[in-house]
Amino acid sequence: MSDHASDSARADSSLPEAFFASAAAHAERTAFRAEGGRGRAYTYAEAAAAVRRFARELRAQGVTRGTEVGLLAENRPEWGIAHLAILAAGGTVVPIDGTLKPQEMGYLAGHCRLARVVASRAFDKPARELPGVTVIPLEGVWEAGGPSPDPAESGAAAPADVAVLIYTSGTTGTPKGVQLTHRNLLANLGAIQDSLRFDESDVFLSVLPLHHTFEMTCGLLTPLMTGCTVVYARALRSKEILEDIGRSRATVMCGVPLLFEKMYHSIRRGIAAAPPGRRAAFRTMYAASGAAWQVGIKLGKKLFAPLRAKAGLDSIRMFVSGGAAMPAAITRFFNLIGFDFMEGYGMSECSPVISVNRPDNIRFGSVGPPLRNVEVRIEGADKSGVGEITVRSEANTIGYRDNPEATAALMRDGWLFTGDLGRFRHGHLWITGRKKNVIVSAAGKNIYPEELEEQLLASGRVQECVVFGRAKAGKQGEEVRAIIVPALDNLAAELGIDPENPDADRVRQAIEDTVQDVNNRVAAYKRITGCEIREKELEKTSSKKVKRYLYQ
Repeated sequence: MSDHASDSARADSSLPEAFFASAAAHAERTAFRAEGGRGRAYTYAEAAAAVRRFARELRAQGVTRGTEVGLLAENRPEWGIAHLAILAAGGTVVPIDGTLKPQEMGYLAGHCRLARVVASRAFDKPARELPGVTVIPLEGVWEAGGPSPDPAESGAAAPADVAVLIYTSGTTGTPKGVQLTHRNLLANLGAIQDSLRFDESDVFLSVLPLHHTFEMTCGLLTPLMTGCTVVYARALRSKEILEDIGRSRATVMCGVPLLFEKMYHSIRRGIAAAPPGRRAAFRTMYAASGAAWQVGIKLGKKLFAPLRAKAGLDSIRMFVSGGAAMPAAITRFFNLIGFDFMEGYGMSECSPVISVNRPDNIRFGSVGPPLRNVEVRIEGADKSGVGEITVRSEANTIGYRDNPEATAALMRDGWLFTGDLGRFRHGHLWITGRKKNVIVSAAGKNIYPEELEEQLLASGRVQECVVFGRAKAGKQGEEVRAIIVPALDNLAAELGIDPENPDADRVRQAIEDTVQDVNNRVAAYKRITGCEIREKELEKTSSKKVKRYLYQ
């Protein structure tokens, strides 16, 4: 089938229909394995039957076409089963980050008016604290017995229906609900498969949180639509990941730069600890691999087979990195020692993949060519070709839920404005910076400074502030910092101090207490790790906006 014909077929389908077709084609193959390969396994036939039974139970509890259902659970096979069951019942999945604070979960549930949440035992308590929400246990619902419902029962969803509502904080500090349809996601899945070429022999090790669009699309839906096996890692610790790779014989893993950075340093430490002769041999082979790479030969696959085996990574053929920028030196290292290590680029609003390096077309430091069904244009490019990255694709979101202003700012004349800066070179997209103020943690999570600024200002102790990211010395990601101008008049009244000659120690303590209070009310990855207190007003533009670039 041609790409065009394949896309047309997907446009007339839904995610459950695509999954059930894959399950029928791979019925006896293993779809899921829990606990790094040691836990429960489901064949595709068993997973499809479980999806249908759970969908039947959801419909009995009032889920119908367009009903939003929260999903709050740890990574496990049943997360994917529940996800597909909600879709098969005609509903919309609202993945919930289990690290959010109660207030943050409450806002999310209130905004989309959640009435039902599927929750595992581990998250039963926070789920039951959500007002007006009925909790549907994740465990055991599809185990109730009885015949599997006829496949015809699972046709409630239409391609244009919203399949997933992903919440991501906006630059105003108010979380936004990204609406992704069945058509959006299937368009992305088809193009990912064409670019990276998986088949039913592949085993994916799933390590990233499933509520992230990256892992949901690339680590769950992509392998399921191809007949691959998904194995859930026991933890994010390097030791357990390596054990899980060895036990499951995983061939593919998606991750964020922080994870790959740790693996890189671990391998480098092993090389540094080797006898002088072996270190010299490594350097010679590494140079030879680099020279061969220049003429299109992947010599490292053969040269470094023993090293990959000793590191416990001999089964891996492909790593895919996303969520944050990866240093080119690390991408180069993994490729030259014999892995296909591809860096990609995307955002939730694009389902999420926009571009990715291909196994036969890798350029270190780039995020690869756009997917075949994605158009990328550089808007307002300067003399060096750098401008804002804009995207046109059938995978683009239909907009933010109940937020026409933000949708209008995101989408213009069919193009999605990413807020990121980049340029094209050799047919590859290169990210050069961010137009937005977003801070990216070492784990690839986005942190929006305005959300934290809003809470600091609400305390009454802060006159003005700016929150920004600062690169960590020798590490990936950014730490969250703040510059704060105290509201001395308010503090004088509260603390009984002279605003003209304030007690500096007491002012500092009050501000630090305020920062700590904000930190206690947000997810751990968003917390401010340090602040600077200034007496003078922050510099502003003529429109009275803080000149943020002066303080980063």
